[in-house]
Parts: sequence; C-alpha cells; structure tokens
Amino acid sequence: MTLIPLVHRPDLSADAPPAVVVDGLTLQAGKRTVFEGISFTVPAGVLAVLAGPSGTGRTALALALSGRLAPSNGRLSVLGLALPRRAGAVRRRVGIAANATVAPLDETLTVRHHVAEALTLAGPWWKPAASPRQVDRTISAANDLLGALEDAFGDDPAAASLHQARLHRGELIRDTAPIARFTLSLLLALIPSPDMLVVDDVDQLRTVGERRAAWAALLTVERTARAGSGALTVVATCQERRELDDVLDPTHRLSALPLRPAVVQVLGAPAAFAPTPATSVAPSGPTPETR
Repeated sequence: MTLIPLVHRPDLSADAPPAVVVDGLTLQAGKRTVFEGISFTVPAGVLAVLAGPSGTGRTALALALSGRLAPSNGRLSVLGLALPRRAGAVRRRVGIAANATVAPLDETLTVRHHVAEALTLAGPWWKPAASPRQVDRTISAANDLLGALEDAFGDDPAAASLHQARLHRGELIRDTAPIARFTLSLLLALIPSPDMLVVDDVDQLRTVGERRAAWAALLTVERTARAGSGALTVVATCQERRELDDVLDPTHRLSALPLRPAVVQVLGAPAAFAPTPATSVAPSGPTPETR
C-alpha cells in the first residue's frame, strides 16, 4: 500500500548512485528554446525542487525527467536508465502527480472510482478488480497522512487548511478540498510503488496554508517499500518556494518530523543547484542548493 509518513530520515549514502543526472539538457519546440544547457544531479531519497517563473520550462523539464518528453540535446539519466532510449522503463518506475495533462483527475468521478481504477491497473493481470477493502484501506492511509500533518502543524495556518480536508469514498472529485485533492493525486501516483515521484506545480494550491501543507506532504510521504528498494525520490515544480522555506525553518514544529532532505534547482537564473533548510538549494542555468 502507499502514502505512509517517513518513519526516519532517509540514509543518503555518499556511495548511493544518484536518482537523476542531467548534463547540458536542452529542449527546442520549433524555433523556441524551452530550456537550454541545464545540468544538475539529484541524490536518491531527496525532495528536488525545480523552481522558476512561468516560461522557464519547469513542467517540460519535469516531464522529461519522468520519461514523458524527449529532450532535443544533452544527456539525461533517471534511476540509472538513459533517456530517451529507456523511456518505457523510466515511465514504469516514475510516478507523476498533479499534472492535468498526464495525470488528470476526472471531476465527475468519485474518490472511490479513482482509487479502485489505480489499484486495478497496478495489480496483477489475473486480478480484474480491486476489492472494496483495498480501496478503503488506501483512502484511510491518505487520511492518516492528512491527520498526522494537521497535528504536526499545530497553530500554523496550514492546520486550518487540513482541518476538514479528508477524502470520502463517495465524494465527487470536484467537491473535495484542494489539499485533499492534491493528496489524492499523490496517492494515485504512489499506488504502483514507484522509485521516484514527479509532482507538477505546487503553486496550483492558492493559499499559503495549502502550499505549506503540500510541501510538508512531499517532505514526509513515503510509499510502502518493496524488497530491495531504496528511499523514494521526489521531484516537484513551483514558481515560488517561500512556503517550502517556511516549513524547513528549524524553528517550525514540522522540523521534529523525519523530513527528507531538500535540494532546489532554480531555473532561469545564472546557475546553481543548492540545499535548503533540510539540506539545501541554488540557481540554475544549472547549479544546486541543499536544505
């Protein structure tokens, strides 16, 4: 099953191979350059944030990392698989969430329908449908995560966004709270237990509290580990990372939880990948930062 909080901070061994290696990556769309000459490395088990204003190619880069979009030039390796040559294998191991084109939620269907369909698709070929018990257990896991985050936030404004944000099996998607819908998109992407999760546009959540809650979910969520599998790597896109910085502040109550380290690639800037409060972060053209 999926969507369980991290029980300990991931052990990021220096010897572990990186989850993503990007070297001089460029994407052309006709005469337009979507992004150009991007280079960075994402360690396995971290939250990697692709941050930049509209028009810097955040979503296109995220789709390239998930094997859904072929770059024009440069080298790209995800989970040790070269892209675009091994795109099919990458797509099987990388889940994608919160993207209305690749992973849309049908607002006319219920939470139960979405979860049952995802469980059926991820299940063995000889099992034609997910059982009601499986569906209920999966929805409960998502609600447990939302409840745990609400407790962790205490009197932070994010707690108000989480207060009644729960998934109900018979509720239509269009009637769910925004942060519950976001959590459902994570849930559906994590059901097949991928090794990497790509989440597009955290800024689609409109309030500060909702965005803080979303970042908290991405810093703490884990899928049920398979035998021999390592820590889940999460890649997320955004325009502004202010709310991420808020929850990574060492004085924030959330710091008591076992958060995964965070690194930020700033797109459309001079150059850098860097760490943020949990590990770190930096500007791009490429160049990393850690938090």
